[in-house]
Amino acid sequence: MKALILAALPTAALLVATPATAAQFGQVNDPAPGAASLLSSNFANAEREIRAADVSKYDPARSINLGIALAKQGRKDDAAKQFNRVLMEEDVEMVVADGNTVMSHDLAQRALASLQNGVLSR
Repeated sequence: MKALILAALPTAALLVATPATAAQFGQVNDPAPGAASLLSSNFANAEREIRAADVSKYDPARSINLGIALAKQGRKDDAAKQFNRVLMEEDVEMVVADGNTVMSHDLAQRALASLQNGVLSR
């Protein structure tokens, strides 16, 4: 499945990434359920779009995007659960918007740190 992810960094910048292996499977879906809503700060709508998308709840892109939407609505505990879900699954490569490759666990850990230090909040 091709999926995009928006990951919060300590600098509060948003990056867009995809699982590096997604293109190998040739699946075509909405590449980033909720991404447009996240980028336009419509976090409740982003949550609805992500939850409604035909994407596994174990997909790291889904979990991190959903975590961001939840955090931005002030639901820090629910957001942390999504980020921790990524850490419980296989560590997969993610390609961020600038073309760099990072691991899903690194993105989840950065999102958790941003959540804890207040960067990823309302």
